[in-house]
Amino acid sequence: MTDTALAANTRRVLRAAALWLGVTSAAAASAAGWQPVASFATARYEHTATEMNDGRVLVAGGRSGSAISATNASTQIYDTGTGKWTAGPALPSGARSRHTATLLRNGTVLLAGGSNGNVSQTSAAIFDSQTGQFTTVGSLGVERECHTATLLKDGRVLIVGGRGKSGAEARRSAEIYDPETQSWGSIAQMPGQGARQHTATLLNDGRVLVVGGIDNGQSSTKAVAIWNPSTGTWASVAALPSPRFDHTATLLPDGKVFVAGGNDASGALASTLLYDPAADTWTPSATLNASRTRHTAALLPDGRVLLSGGEAGGIPIDTAEIYNPPSGSINVFAPMTAARSMHTALVLHTGDVLVVGGQGGAVALDSAELFSADTLAPATTGPLPALRAYHKATALPDGTVLIAGGLIPNGGYAQPSATTLRYHIASGQFQAAAPMAKARQYHTQTLLTDGRVLAVGGAYSLNDVELYDPISNRWSTAPSLTHGRYVHTSTLLPGGDVFVAGGTNNGGVGEAEIYSVATNQWLSAGSMLTPRNGHTATLLRDGRVMLVGGDAVNGQTTTTVEFYIPRTGAWTSGPSMQGARSQHTATLLSDGRVLVAGGTANFTYLNSAEIFDPATNAWQPTSDLQQKRVVHTATLLSDGRVLVTGGMYNGAGIGSAEVYDPGAGTWQTAGPLPQGRNHHTATVLANGQVLIAGGLANGAATALLYGGKLGVSDARRPRITMVPAQVAQGSALQLGGLRFTGDSEGSGGGFSQSATSVPLVRMQRVDNGDVRWLAAENSNATTFTGRPMPSGVTAGLYQLTLFANGMASDAVTLRVLAGGAPNAPTNVSATPGDGRVTVSWQPPVGGTPPTSYTVTAQPGGASCTVQAPATSCTVSGLTNGTAYTFTVTANTAGGNASAPPSAAVTPVPSAVGGVQNIPTLSEWGLILLSVLMAGMALLQSRRMRFLMDGSAPLCPAVRARIAGRTAGSVKNDLP
Repeated sequence: MTDTALAANTRRVLRAAALWLGVTSAAAASAAGWQPVASFATARYEHTATEMNDGRVLVAGGRSGSAISATNASTQIYDTGTGKWTAGPALPSGARSRHTATLLRNGTVLLAGGSNGNVSQTSAAIFDSQTGQFTTVGSLGVERECHTATLLKDGRVLIVGGRGKSGAEARRSAEIYDPETQSWGSIAQMPGQGARQHTATLLNDGRVLVVGGIDNGQSSTKAVAIWNPSTGTWASVAALPSPRFDHTATLLPDGKVFVAGGNDASGALASTLLYDPAADTWTPSATLNASRTRHTAALLPDGRVLLSGGEAGGIPIDTAEIYNPPSGSINVFAPMTAARSMHTALVLHTGDVLVVGGQGGAVALDSAELFSADTLAPATTGPLPALRAYHKATALPDGTVLIAGGLIPNGGYAQPSATTLRYHIASGQFQAAAPMAKARQYHTQTLLTDGRVLAVGGAYSLNDVELYDPISNRWSTAPSLTHGRYVHTSTLLPGGDVFVAGGTNNGGVGEAEIYSVATNQWLSAGSMLTPRNGHTATLLRDGRVMLVGGDAVNGQTTTTVEFYIPRTGAWTSGPSMQGARSQHTATLLSDGRVLVAGGTANFTYLNSAEIFDPATNAWQPTSDLQQKRVVHTATLLSDGRVLVTGGMYNGAGIGSAEVYDPGAGTWQTAGPLPQGRNHHTATVLANGQVLIAGGLANGAATALLYGGKLGVSDARRPRITMVPAQVAQGSALQLGGLRFTGDSEGSGGGFSQSATSVPLVRMQRVDNGDVRWLAAENSNATTFTGRPMPSGVTAGLYQLTLFANGMASDAVTLRVLAGGAPNAPTNVSATPGDGRVTVSWQPPVGGTPPTSYTVTAQPGGASCTVQAPATSCTVSGLTNGTAYTFTVTANTAGGNASAPPSAAVTPVPSAVGGVQNIPTLSEWGLILLSVLMAGMALLQSRRMRFLMDGSAPLCPAVRARIAGRTAGSVKNDLP
């Protein structure tokens, strides 16, 4: 935006009446439902699909046709953030189908058994998403396919039944895989005649319920058994009212098990049952709208069960229906995009359901689709205390949102404001916070790594800089910018400093500067190649800052791109965009690419979008926005999509919202804004929702919430209660909390695959949205211990979210410190005492900030350790009269560094009889003075005793006053 355009716009806003539009009710929701995703290589059915600890999905094996040779050994990996498929490594023991795949507590995937054509297998393998490789582990005790695998609460895996080597055999045997020893152990056999094509469900108390299937007589069975891991024994329980196999069994939030459909040898079933473990009873439930077998059942985050596909009469179907446990009703839902049976339906960490492959008639399918219950419809939250636009919003570490500055109504006009607000998620309300010293708009706000917020520049406060402390709710002044500016950008660098570039101040500002947090001063960052304002600045994964487009000093919108390299301080040019744009948005996608969308080019509104790929250093075309828009918002959602809201077109606020799908490269309509708006803010909250606040609108400014899974109970969601304040790069992270394994059964086999009950941990950098996942070393219901952080995690502030069973915890804030060894401390000095020496030093200059210091004495090795930022430590237990040197070592998780040993010092006793220094003349004076003071104190003490023992002629009140002074005062009052 040029200075002329900005001035004209500002005058228009200042003249505008403060009748900015309000919201009283939520808008109609856009429809949830099925969306196709990209197809994958090698069509398949009877495969497995498992979400790994990095949010990707491993699809393994399966059959591509009815022939024996159609069984395949290939794997495909689906990236939930980008919607793209890539080839994975081949299965190490050859082709297989009808196997099981289980995510273990350490984040690896166990594949067990299956069939290579018509031959059952004993082989097993582990896939590690971090290395991208399979390793073979000990074989099963017997061959099996069509079995089940259940992750137990203690982390072991229970394998039950299946078809044996003879083909028709249904096994009674069961065995357990122990990840600690990577070995198999047999357990007692099931009662009855064994089972294949059955279900196994982990109950809330840790027992495993095995239901139905085909028995050794090749008949469908009513048999039901429960295995108790605490006793290692089986127990027969209430049998099914009627036999069934190829059905589904789903653990409900209330602890009951919902069994649906299946086959009783006469055909597909429409009946459903509920099993109550407490009462050991089966009761009929609602009848399905479509008979089905070899279908899937997925427990949604809101507690409902999605039943999809399957077959009836040997013909695949596309129908879907949803079971609602509270009412016991089953409602028909929109059909899938393709009829399919023997497919997989996996509940992802986002709560969406990924359906993959299957058999569609006589052919295997290579298609996939996604079911979403999230309508992305806006809902209102508490009203803004004052209507506001052109402000900034920052999510704070405590989960609140700081909204500061902008324009608010004042009489019949809008005026720049210094007021601030804090939004609270729990209450949905805004509360007034401490005002800034300066009114400002078109400024920037940056969350620093210490939790404070840096407000920089802006119209009406060009050079002024302030710091907000959320804990004390106070603003303090910071050093002024060297070059005042507004419509600029501020970027938090990996080291914690803030890079400010571009903007305007009655002309383009070409000089960039960096705010040094450690020294509280501004440093020059050199001159931009093209001075610009209204541009975007994005921190890339490689540490560069990419500045895109904007209006150049000549008032013309530019296509140019340049990079700032913090490590060297150099500026380099980048490839120009396909078209000029200003006041656009730039969003770092989950795969590290940058989506640029909308904006204006020399007062022409744009709906074009393009993507920059750092790997190829080139721009890629993508589909256009559905609506031309400028001064809109773009927000990366947890599922990798980008939510775009509002904006301006032909001078009016836009009331639409849309979502970009990186995998499909397309835009889809989201729930509409109740009123059009522009110059608003969009902030991701700790609960995953997006807060849309204020803006210029066709009537008023308000606040809305987008996203979040409707109907998800907080009593089921995981919760992080323990997280370290900071960790060093490359170190491991441990979290504590509740419900880390959720309440889903975590079982697979047949056609009943549930969401993983292993926690997945996602990190998102707060300033640019870069997403990383933490691999688990181990996990259980209350703890998550990660492996060392990957090298791509740079220093800075991150939001951590833990997912279990498709439900997300509230995000917590983590500070990642620069990794590697620190530099050595400096200026070490030592002061002797009695059997001890106090050592002092100054912190290292540059490098990784130490987390602690250790001081070691020589000879003897006595030591002491203090946590940074302390810079002194006392080593005790030393021998008086012995000379010692002291080494100070700075420590971090990435290493340590030591200063040279100090000069030798000798501890000396303080008691009489030890070696004493001979007093100097001045010291004799001090000794004489101390003797005189001691004598006066003695006289005073005797006078007090005389006054208090009753011999002195004092009234009781005076005596009481003296008593009070002597008892309560540490001073001696001379008479």
